[in-house]
Amino acid sequence: MNQSITYSLFAIVAILLNACSTKPLALKMTAEPSSKYVYRSSNMTETNISVMCMELIVIVDQTTVQEIDIQKTIEDGSMDIKLTTLSMQMEQVNPMMSMTFDSENPEKNEPADMVEGMKALVGKEYMLTMSPQGKILELETEGGAFSGAFDNVPNGAAMEEQMEAQFGTSAIRQSMSQMTGFFPDEPVKVGDVWTKSNKIESGMAMLIETTYTLKERKNGIAYIDFSAKVTSDPDAKGIEMMGMQMQYDLAGTQSGTIQVDEKTKSKKRGEKI
Repeated sequence: MNQSITYSLFAIVAILLNACSTKPLALKMTAEPSSKYVYRSSNMTETNISVMCMELIVIVDQTTVQEIDIQKTIEDGSMDIKLTTLSMQMEQVNPMMSMTFDSENPEKNEPADMVEGMKALVGKEYMLTMSPQGKILELETEGGAFSGAFDNVPNGAAMEEQMEAQFGTSAIRQSMSQMTGFFPDEPVKVGDVWTKSNKIESGMAMLIETTYTLKERKNGIAYIDFSAKVTSDPDAKGIEMMGMQMQYDLAGTQSGTIQVDEKTKSKKRGEKI
């Protein structure tokens, strides 16, 4: 008698757990005011360029640590956030030169005069407003990220413009959009699919069309698979390299998995190939 009751209770619990996992999940950015998070991102890219029968390879390996400080939440679910870069390491290798910057180990920086201006990024604060779906609505900072940083460097104005395009306000907006802009507009169930579009304007301008799938819900974690098609922006004006203005045609794919804590809606882990 007792044994059958126990089995019945287990069956009821199993049914309830299954019902919870099949109920649509509202995936949105949520955070308490005055809460702070530390976000660490690492990215390595290798770009192969063919110019006048020459194969050029550009490798960039970058790690950035940032503090995300929730200033306040708004009635519509949006949040005002202060974003501060705590540290940065970057190594860039191309046929013309190699460049290394490490904010925590400045003795490794080289060429010293060229990467001196990179120090301006560390401690730089950005104020932004983010929607519940992770979209960047507004982003502000005082002055440019590199204003005056290369005044004492040969061709400093050109260097400042290049660094501003690669690491400045526009690049920060794009980076944050990629980091948080994957949340769906509506609640989703396991197997549901949604799509997001993103435009990268720093460096080589690209269009990224990403398809997300809620693959699994397990132990309070939502597992989201994604695959993306990357193409050149047809409206881009091209890039300057080795004194030449060049047009480019890029195509590629990205794929990976994102893990989201269902309770806090925070991104626990993300892997991209």
